[in-house]
Amino acid sequence: MNSVTISLLVVPAVVALLLFLVFTYLYEQTRQDYFRAWQLGWGAYTLHYILDAWSAFRNPSPMVSLLASLLLAVMAVCILISTRLMRERFRLRWYDLAVGLGGTALSLWNLKQQTVGRVFHSEIVTDPRFRVEVGVALVLLYCSFFFYRYAHRRNSLAFTLLAMALALWSVLMLFGQFSISYLQLSAMLGPTPQLALGIAPRMVLPENARSAVQRRAL
Repeated sequence: MNSVTISLLVVPAVVALLLFLVFTYLYEQTRQDYFRAWQLGWGAYTLHYILDAWSAFRNPSPMVSLLASLLLAVMAVCILISTRLMRERFRLRWYDLAVGLGGTALSLWNLKQQTVGRVFHSEIVTDPRFRVEVGVALVLLYCSFFFYRYAHRRNSLAFTLLAMALALWSVLMLFGQFSISYLQLSAMLGPTPQLALGIAPRMVLPENARSAVQRRAL
């Protein structure tokens, strides 16, 4: 196992697994729907890296590659849905379906581009403009903007940190698709905003408790 494989797959997979455990704990403690959405999202993200690692250490498989891309899209949809769950119960919206279908279409297109003569070639580099990672990065950037507005209305440090972490992660993911040097930078710094994403929701709990005390006092 070389250092490149560790930086690109193993370290992000470990960070994703840790975040999945953090959000599982937070959901068990609060039963808040948005923590459930983040738990499911990071579960999908962890499986995405597990499948990528499987492809890296064994013969690449088109079905494994497709499933890994679909799990990345699932993660983005879960985070998108979580932007509504602070203020309302879960209800599937048309744009959730649109984002999911868009991620599925990009995943299938990438698979088609890497299939030549019915043989899958994982080494083929697809057009970066139409990679599923670019679509995911744009969804994360939208979610970052939403959380920033929410943080501004509530004067919340936790959601401000959450918005900044999502924005940084989105930028790293986006530029990492267009340049090898940016890809290496994204691999090195990628776990950093994800760790901040694990810290920010933990800060939500005391903020919610403080808000509840203030409301009772009024």
